[in-house]
Amino acid sequence: MVESVAYSAQVKKASHFAVITALILIIVKGIAWWQTGSVSMLASITDSLLDLLASFMSMLILRFSLMPADHNHSFGHGKAESLASLVQSAFISGSAIFLLLQGIHRFNSPQALSNTALGMAVTVFSIFATLLLVWYQGRVIKVTDSPAIKADRLHYQTDLLMNVAILISLGLSANGILLADAIFAILISLYILLNAAKMLFESVQLLLDQMLPEDEIALLSTVLNNEIAKDPRIVSFHALRTRRSGAIRFIQFHLELANELSFVEAHDITEHLEDCLRKTFPRSDIVIHPEPTFVVQQEMQSGKKVI
Repeated sequence: MVESVAYSAQVKKASHFAVITALILIIVKGIAWWQTGSVSMLASITDSLLDLLASFMSMLILRFSLMPADHNHSFGHGKAESLASLVQSAFISGSAIFLLLQGIHRFNSPQALSNTALGMAVTVFSIFATLLLVWYQGRVIKVTDSPAIKADRLHYQTDLLMNVAILISLGLSANGILLADAIFAILISLYILLNAAKMLFESVQLLLDQMLPEDEIALLSTVLNNEIAKDPRIVSFHALRTRRSGAIRFIQFHLELANELSFVEAHDITEHLEDCLRKTFPRSDIVIHPEPTFVVQQEMQSGKKVI
């Protein structure tokens, strides 16, 4: 329970920090765009506006996802985090398409920029502010492994690259290369689209109950095989199924045990295995179905699939 409260507090702080950062960046970039007329800066403002909307929506959805399980949602509300990622990818895709159209328009009608020094100063400030946010989100992810914060961090990481590109384009434009502004706006929009597509794919996979990553499956198998090697009463495990909902990992498998064991012994063995797995996967929901060896053998002989 304490761990769940700590998780909620960390995730909420990260989402609030993202909203505040996006709001500050919108204000300072708006001033810079008004003074410079740079389409790259306009692209950055548009992206920050969508960052604000995405982070705000993510914050609201996270509040729902952190609600405990109830009689209508017995597995909790964790999938709402994947929905937050899905919404963010939609916002980011929309901003990328808008930026692409603006970049193409400016490429066809290049314009000289004014007050580029202010634009460059604001861009440097944006880089440092975004770096601070990404660093903090990284710390939260290490503790919580939250999909929603991961998605939020991904598009702020793209913001970092975008701001660097804007800095370069402003520098080139200040030196008379007028097309640099439009070219960088187009490149930025394409890069954002690529990252949005990646985020969309990962969100959909989580909603479709994709199994845990291969490295986590390998770690899970190692823990189980080590315990099996220590206890001669355990024969093997099979029918492993895994999925993830928010920060909760769901792990289910069948455990083949020696025939002569009592129900109490079988229960103690499964409880011990659950404790071992939770040391490696702290936020997990584990279901172990114990089976005596003769039952597994009968299933195999009858042609029933045992995975």
